[in-house]
Amino acid sequence: MGKKLSHSFSQEAKKLKKIKRQHHLDKSLVTGLNKSKFPTIKQIKHLPKVLDNKERKRAKVLTSIIIICAAILLIKGYFTLTVSIPKDGGEYIEGLIGAPSFINPILAQSDADRDLSRLIFSGLLKWDKDRQLVPDLAIDFEVSADQLTYTFHLRQDVAWHDNEPFKADDVVFTVASIQDPEYDSPLSRSFRGVTAEKIDDYTVTFTIGEPFAPFLGLLTFGILPEHLWYSIPPANAQLAELNKAPIGTGAWKFDNFKKDKTGNIKSYTVVQNKNYYGDNPYLKKIIFKFYGDFISAVEALKSKDVQGVAYLPKEFQADLKKNKNIDYHNLIQPQYTAVFFNQRKNNLLATNYIRQALALATNKKKIMSDAFNQEGQIIDGPTLPGIEINPDIKKYNYDPEAAVALLEKNGWQLTATTTSDGITHQVRKKNAWYLEIELTTVDQPETIKTAEIIKESWDQIGVKTNLVIIDRSKILQDTIKPRNYEALLFGENLGSDPDPFPFWHSSQNEHPGLNLAIFTNKTVDKLLEDARKTNNWEERKKNYLEFQKIVAEELPAIFLYNPTYTYPQDQKIKGFDLIGIAVPADRFANINDWYVKTKRILGR
Repeated sequence: MGKKLSHSFSQEAKKLKKIKRQHHLDKSLVTGLNKSKFPTIKQIKHLPKVLDNKERKRAKVLTSIIIICAAILLIKGYFTLTVSIPKDGGEYIEGLIGAPSFINPILAQSDADRDLSRLIFSGLLKWDKDRQLVPDLAIDFEVSADQLTYTFHLRQDVAWHDNEPFKADDVVFTVASIQDPEYDSPLSRSFRGVTAEKIDDYTVTFTIGEPFAPFLGLLTFGILPEHLWYSIPPANAQLAELNKAPIGTGAWKFDNFKKDKTGNIKSYTVVQNKNYYGDNPYLKKIIFKFYGDFISAVEALKSKDVQGVAYLPKEFQADLKKNKNIDYHNLIQPQYTAVFFNQRKNNLLATNYIRQALALATNKKKIMSDAFNQEGQIIDGPTLPGIEINPDIKKYNYDPEAAVALLEKNGWQLTATTTSDGITHQVRKKNAWYLEIELTTVDQPETIKTAEIIKESWDQIGVKTNLVIIDRSKILQDTIKPRNYEALLFGENLGSDPDPFPFWHSSQNEHPGLNLAIFTNKTVDKLLEDARKTNNWEERKKNYLEFQKIVAEELPAIFLYNPTYTYPQDQKIKGFDLIGIAVPADRFANINDWYVKTKRILGR
């Protein structure tokens, strides 16, 4: 039995040896038929037939490695040799609060009106993304030596959205409409005494009564098409259908709007103007959706029903920041918030040391952290666009002990008082006078929070502070116009030009002026008047720095902070490149550079 098994194994070994020998001869034959050391395609096809199982597995692994490495090299090479650039196409959907009424640059009243007007209409000049004035419908302009005449040369390649040519007549007509009382334009006050005259079809002049440095900044208003508006009586202008379906010269033109059952506009669409005289946008369409409140707008952003919201109040930021797909553009504004003292309404506020004590007791750092989550800048004086705050101004850093010492030095002592509801308070008293102040502000979460912090700070030094919260729809009519407040916590937006004249010159103490502190100082009046009369920037700046110094010394208001404007957008929207804005519509300053689609080209 053992011999038979041994014989069988011997036979199998001989067969295996024969097969291996034949296999070696086959390889030699294949190699001999090809003079090259590298196999041909035909030979590679037969490779599996001449490989054993182990070699086949190795070949498969090696082939996979080669394919993967080649793919990696190709992908890396593609991204190394090419660059991503914006591509035409796509749309942007934004949520706005309220609804448009007058999509008309000379009648616009709400932010929604101004937002849409900014896209559809063009002005002679515009503010670019760096907050510099640049030509738009104008090619260039000259200012006369006496600074009273401005001559503008207009572009000759501009067409209205209905393809009619744009000419100087449109400019003159728009200015006349602004000045016509029957139009009731919000811009009318800025153009009193201004004469617009057509020189030829593409030249127009403006003449003003006295030198006025901020004048150029006024010429960013949108121009209306005379050929469409001329036949509409001014008294009926606000009823015209052109206020809803306007014709402009801007990069975007009206496409459609949709209303709800009550007649309110719920969405508004503009599309790219292919005949635009400037650089065409990448986006093809922008859709605006309108909401009754910020809660609804923010929910729409969270659910991706919109890709941006025009403005994000501070109280919504913590919740929304859970969404990782949102970019938050925190934009600087030429706006400051202050407590303005009305010394006529409360005689105690006419006393310098009392205003100083209130300033020393105001905890600005707590306001910034608790009310604004550090999104803003603490200030000590009236900030102005394009001008750094004067470093030499008097500052009142938070020092409640110094505030107490100042009051006690002047005879104000703490005494206990009990209110009608049985609560006992410590308040300062001097003779028959109690140190009591009414602090008024608008009904907005961040301002209410700020007011509460100020009240707490003032109460702690013995100043009884009573808060008065006014509905935002009534603050102008019921409080600001009649100057019906003792101390007003409010924000002022100076716009793009640094001119503080409307806010601090004594001629502006009464409505429609905006001197909320009812501040009168002859030196300040002269500085502001002189600054308006020169186009020499260094001279203007010198006057404004001195103005800041005097206001900080006189302390007609406690300057608190510059807030930021938070503009949230989905990260899919690319190209936003702004640092600051003057008004909300300025967020569209570089909208022609926004994009959602990309393509790759060979790098330079």
